[in-house]
Amino acid sequence: MDIHIRYGGMTMKKTILLVLVMGLALTSACSNKKSNKEKYDEAINQVIIWENKNLQANGTYKSNDILERKDTGIIVYKAGKFIQLLYKTPPNKDIESLYERGKDGIYKKYSNVNLKSIDKDLKESSYTENVGKK
Repeated sequence: MDIHIRYGGMTMKKTILLVLVMGLALTSACSNKKSNKEKYDEAINQVIIWENKNLQANGTYKSNDILERKDTGIIVYKAGKFIQLLYKTPPNKDIESLYERGKDGIYKKYSNVNLKSIDKDLKESSYTENVGKK
């Protein structure tokens, strides 16, 4: 004898199954975020080092000042081909820097003034960190 308890048109078995599936989906979404962080960690660190060298070279930062990752908005596009940094300099000026991964795997500051040529590559992010924070 199989007893079904009805709850809003769904059987109890279906409700439990739905809860389990939703729990599994949430768990995999959280673990995916961790793997993306690990996946792009080295590239992001490389770009922040380049940005610090640039800030010190142009006199924006003194040699002992550094831009820290925790204070920087980071957006990775096109599975790591482009990395954008968003931050404020000491006089509270908003800065956006875009880096492109070269064929050798080294990131270089994107120098093309015409962003329309890569606009399609910047439509959807692969990973974000510290964006919308404050």
